Amino acid sequence: MARPERNSVDYFPFLCEEGKKMFYLEETYGNDGFATFVKLLRELAKTEYHYLNLSKPSTMMYLAAKCKVQKTVLEAIINDLVDLGKFDAVLWKENNIVWCQDFIDSVQDAYKKRNNNCITFDGLLTLLDSLGIRKLKKDQTIDSINTQRKEKESKVEESKEKLDARKLKFSSTLQPFLDLYGKDFLNDFYRYWTEPNNSGTKFRRELEKTWDLERRLSTWAKNNKNFKPIQNGSAQSSGGFSKNR
Repeated sequence: MARPERNSVDYFPFLCEEGKKMFYLEETYGNDGFATFVKLLRELAKTEYHYLNLSKPSTMMYLAAKCKVQKTVLEAIINDLVDLGKFDAVLWKENNIVWCQDFIDSVQDAYKKRNNNCITFDGLLTLLDSLGIRKLKKDQTIDSINTQRKEKESKVEESKEKLDARKLKFSSTLQPFLDLYGKDFLNDFYRYWTEPNNSGTKFRRELEKTWDLERRLSTWAKNNKNFKPIQNGSAQSSGGFSKNR
């Protein structure tokens, strides 16, 4: 007798290493941020087809109670996770539906021995349309939605490439100071000032209203107790900066 189809899972992998998203949630919401995110993943795991329909106020209130946070806090956390790219933006903003592609990717192993595959994003759109949960506009089709989604992903990738190019340009401005400060020092300085913002569109240096590189380097050196000026133009040997870079 064939096994019946099943579209939920009893477990999901959870990486122990703290990422930037988790760091942001804990810094912003304390333990409530981390706990709520984990509980949202648990709900996605045991819910049929791994999506959460929070369009009804009562459903949102119930989930907030399960997460032991206020409804406004739950909404804020979900909105932040959408902005951080963890949850799908279109489904949430248009229909208050939580969909996490990273989660779907992580539970694929659980479906290997089943008669059915794990639902895909396209499959979810079809399902929501058939259930009347997601109302498409008259001039909107699933194909057009997918096109919009791919265009958005393409823009994000393009933005990342531009960001990398700007970081490389910033790196080149540090080259004249290599003999004075050394590679280790400049690498630390570079890593700090190229830390991207939450949306990944700008890095820390670009968020500064004023910028005097020589003064910044001098201040960085004064605040670094381990820094020792390079003698006779001999730069340190380790790190990512070199004269030929």
